[in-house]
Amino acid sequence: MQSGTLYWITGLSGAGKTTIGKALYQELKTTRQHVVFLDGDVLRTVFGDLHGHTVEDRKKLAHSYANLCKMLTEQGIDVVCSTISLFREVHEFNRANIGKYLEIFVDCDFDELVRRDQKGIYSRALRGELKDIIGIDLPYDRPANCDLVIDNTLRDNLARKIEAILNLKERQP
Repeated sequence: MQSGTLYWITGLSGAGKTTIGKALYQELKTTRQHVVFLDGDVLRTVFGDLHGHTVEDRKKLAHSYANLCKMLTEQGIDVVCSTISLFREVHEFNRANIGKYLEIFVDCDFDELVRRDQKGIYSRALRGELKDIIGIDLPYDRPANCDLVIDNTLRDNLARKIEAILNLKERQP
């Protein structure tokens, strides 16, 4: 059985990971029968919010996501996973353990993230009401070896962004 591809879409909260991930999923479904979309917010609910929000808790959760994705790709399923998971060790685990792994970093200007702030995370953290927020009081590992960086400061040209991801797949062995 041929293994599936993992499209690991990572970035800070509000960068547009879910929007890009859903659009990629829809496009892949036109040509692939076995594709799943996993979103970090939904996965946290599925896992029963067993982990807190400290760096160590977040790393444990990210490893859980990575292992789930590994299991699915080994069954020939393409996986689009949109998750913050900005930890170098998780990215390294994925590269070492998942045969067809594509890492996409969705970048966005921090001022724009604060402006978007749909969940109120950044504004509450900046007021001191929330702790353990990646990008505010928790550091993150900006991906150094990702396959693609998508600047999503302007939420435009979604089709072109999806095309750039699909072009990565074509270059894979």
